[in-house]
Amino acid sequence: MTSPIEPSSDGSGAAGPTPGPGRAFLVYTALRLALLLVSYAVLVALGLEGLLAVGAAVLLSAGLSLVLLKKQRDAFTTASMARADARRAERESRRARLDEPGPPQG
Repeated sequence: MTSPIEPSSDGSGAAGPTPGPGRAFLVYTALRLALLLVSYAVLVALGLEGLLAVGAAVLLSAGLSLVLLKKQRDAFTTASMARADARRAERESRRARLDEPGPPQG
């Protein structure tokens, strides 16, 4: 299992916590939901009702999230790629250990 503390990628060599993709995903999802609820509330306040308000809120929040939540999407992407790279390196390390010749049989 890999440690959540890895060297920083800025070249300074300082160690810092690397948040997992799960936390980044939860933050992004919570913010998307908040945008949806706020969009819905604004549209209802403007006089839209029912399914039309829900559909318009979904479209409005999707557009807003593309603009407003770029930082959170990028954080999720970075965390996911770091996790995938770490797993790939760990898998290659295990394969290399398995491919090492054992002690001579004799």
